Amino acid sequence: MKIPRPFSREEADAAVQAFLDNGGEIIRLREATKKDQAKASRRAYHEDRALCGDQRSIEILKREQEREASFIFSRTERERAE
Repeated sequence: MKIPRPFSREEADAAVQAFLDNGGEIIRLREATKKDQAKASRRAYHEDRALCGDQRSIEILKREQEREASFIFSRTERERAE
């Protein structure tokens, strides 16, 4: 397994600029915390397992989607407010 190297500052700036040029909008740009990384890792794990038909992962993703739908503001709007 090849470990990807981290982005250089110039590569990150170029990627952000390309995103903006293609109509993207930056809501909040910050370093991902360990908690953010762990949460994204768990979600990716469950998404992968759900694609293979794992019922537990399907239920976990379904609960997360229902929870997100129950909020007054979407994730994007919550990020924009801060």
